[in-house]
Amino acid sequence: YMEQSTAAKTADEVLGMTVRRTTIPSGEMAFIDEGHGPPIVLLHGAPLTSLGFVRVVRSLRAHYRVIAPDFPGFGQSRPAASFDGSLSAYARSIEELVTHLGLQRFVLFGCDAGACVGMAAAAAMHARIAGLVIADTVPIPLQGRAWFIKMILRHVVTSWPVRSLNRRLNLLPWLVATVDPHRRPFSASERAVLIGQYGSAAKRDRILDMFSAMGRGDDFMRETAAQVAERLCDRPVLLIVGQFDPVRLVGGVSRYKKLFRGAIVNIIPRERHFPILG
Repeated sequence: YMEQSTAAKTADEVLGMTVRRTTIPSGEMAFIDEGHGPPIVLLHGAPLTSLGFVRVVRSLRAHYRVIAPDFPGFGQSRPAASFDGSLSAYARSIEELVTHLGLQRFVLFGCDAGACVGMAAAAAMHARIAGLVIADTVPIPLQGRAWFIKMILRHVVTSWPVRSLNRRLNLLPWLVATVDPHRRPFSASERAVLIGQYGSAAKRDRILDMFSAMGRGDDFMRETAAQVAERLCDRPVLLIVGQFDPVRLVGGVSRYKKLFRGAIVNIIPRERHFPILG
């Protein structure tokens, strides 16, 4: 209850960001829309929401229009009854929001699972994409050394014990908001807002459902990689990865350097899987 109550103060009072809402076919989308200038769309991973980009938004909004949605079922977004929770459905929701907002020639920034979904969305609307930022995500498709990640997503992270602990204790959002920004911790009130975005068992399950979809979505991953290679390989791309992120060990950087010609790599010193939090 305390987490939900603090979250009810919301991003506006604690984080200085206003959550807006609009309705698209995938449901009622909550999103941050701050600043003026060239547009940048930020896509969160799990177990984050749009508010996980708070420090990124604060840095960029002086010169850019920064838009950060909550995926349907995450944070303050409500999925439509027809929303099936597949990776394709999440990608389609981003296409719908971009079309609804009338965005043209924007940069898409995807973090963690949001990068996988975002690349699929970007390939579908490639004419609108000015550039990509891909931060700390798994290689696509999950082959070679990345097979190990696929097995973890399928059988460990989404196992019944982990699901039960996460459902009861809000474990994964707590870990990410508390442990990952170790070099620059959030205040107690900021942390409470971030953790409070997962104030129900259904929302906590949504995290693991997305992980499961990534681990079992071989067709989606292969098709996304093929479409990206065909439609986006010549776009400007920045790869961001924490120095101690395990995705480096399974070929995450090398895979994307092959996929995108001329990609720039920025390895963030002493950071782990969510350097955006710092």
